[in-house]
Formats: sequence, C-alpha cells, structure tokens
Amino acid sequence: KTRPRRSGGAPGELNVVYSARYQIDIGPHVFPTRKYALIHAALLQSGVIQPSDIVEPEPARWEDLALVHGAEYLDKMSGGTLTEEDVHQLELPWSIEMVEGFRLMTGGTIQAALLACGLRESGIQHSEFGIHIGGGLHHAFPSHGEGFCPFNDVAVAARVLQARGIERSAVVELDVHHGKGTAFTFESDPRVFTFSMH
Repeated sequence: KTRPRRSGGAPGELNVVYSARYQIDIGPHVFPTRKYALIHAALLQSGVIQPSDIVEPEPARWEDLALVHGAEYLDKMSGGTLTEEDVHQLELPWSIEMVEGFRLMTGGTIQAALLACGLRESGIQHSEFGIHIGGGLHHAFPSHGEGFCPFNDVAVAARVLQARGIERSAVVELDVHHGKGTAFTFESDPRVFTFSMH
C-alpha cells in the first residue's frame, strides 16, 4: 500500500536519511554494507517511500565525534594507526574509505535526529519524522570501536541534540545484541535513558 503524499515542508513530512555511499568495500565480510542499498531499493519498490523523501547526509564532523569519542581514538581512526588489537576488536579492516563511510553514516543519524526534533540551523521550527536507513552502531565505546562499530552514531547524535538544547532523550534498542557502548557512554548521564531489548 502506498501512503498519501504530503506537500513540501509541512509538519509530519517524511524524511528518510540515506546515501548510496554507505556501501563500503570492506571485502568479504559478515557485515555486508550492501544491505543499506537493498533496504532503500525495497522501500522505494514497495511505495513506502518516494525518491523525494530521501535526504542526503553530510559526514559527521570530527568535533561532533569528539563529543563522545576520545582524542587518542579519533587520531588512530583518522591516521590509520590502529593497533592489531584495535582492529581485532573492531572486526573491520581499516581504510580511509571505511572511516569516511562510517563518518557519513554517523552524520546520517545526526541528521535524522535533528529532523525528528524539528531542529534547523536557525533553531526549532516544527517536528517531523526522521528515519535513517543506516547506523545503529551501538557497540562503539568512547575509547575504542567494537563489533563492526567504529563510531557510536546514536551516542554522538544524542550529544549533538544536547548541545542544541534537547534536555532529555531515550535510546530504545531493538537488536539481538546489547548496545553496551551506548549504555556505557550514558550510564552516568541522567539526561539519556537507555533501554535494550537484547
């Protein structure tokens, strides 16, 4: 079933953040980044979304990543100086394409969060839907990446929202694994409630 179309910019407009650049060459891997393109194509084919609903994200700024991740870790990621142990824990091969792809995906989560809260550069305008085909990189800790998650996009987005005046937020995880990086990041921050259904 297709949904009724809304005219541009009205409250409740559907915004689906996605980029074809999420498909990253990480070689043969159990984490196929092609899945994002397949979901995007299926949503278009079924009529659930239209091409005009798509919002192309910008990469997360390094300053935004630093709201969650430590400087030493970000230096390792940007400079390609991860240790063998770091790569083993991350379970992804390092490349500048990998780093930039996941920076972009983190930027997509930030964009979806800003849209969902009705935030614009000029301040709060109105609430909308913000949906992201990508992200959910909940295993990344402030000091290291883990389990295919180089950056914790949800934690970074929550910190960006805090910086923009959103006082309270909730992270509801519907994954088979515990979002331990997200839970760790916010365990001492009463402004962010985390709930994992793992």
